[in-house]
Amino acid sequence: MVLMEDDQVAKAFPSKGYLLGWMRILFKKTKAHKQDRSMRSLIKVGLMTPEPLGVLSFYPGTGPFEAALLYRYVHDVEDVSEALKGPLRATILKNLERELAVMANHGILFVDFHFRNVMSDREGNLYWIDVEVKEGMSVVRKSFWSRVVRMNEECDPGVLSADEWQSFQDGIRSQLNEPERFLPA
Repeated sequence: MVLMEDDQVAKAFPSKGYLLGWMRILFKKTKAHKQDRSMRSLIKVGLMTPEPLGVLSFYPGTGPFEAALLYRYVHDVEDVSEALKGPLRATILKNLERELAVMANHGILFVDFHFRNVMSDREGNLYWIDVEVKEGMSVVRKSFWSRVVRMNEECDPGVLSADEWQSFQDGIRSQLNEPERFLPA
């Protein structure tokens, strides 16, 4: 990632080779394109991400990168794994519950959910980063809870106590439309 003028960030993604690079660029299937679309999907349902500014594609075969995601830098935030150590712990957890439920209710699955892919400002408002989502209610209902459980057991083990983990799950479940249709946690 490179911070440029006017608080713009360029996050470059490696090339997948000459021919595959052309195909991915032509059909807008690069990781940069996917993250740009994903950020816009979250914004559309009222969640915050850094402001996406577009994708810059590189000529395949001329360097190590195929494309770069351009977005606006967000100031005065820290990742949630650090923010949870502070006085806003309860607020941040409630906001995470609400925003995960918003995504699920809109048929959006945050693919790599863990506390380092969510930033918090000084008031506990959340900004989702490194955003890649899958869309569709069948995908969400099938995989939502496994992603949340993965966060707790593999990505961020021990961050939540057993009581907080149960409360976190219950808080999400209470905000899901038709929670019985989601595979169990």
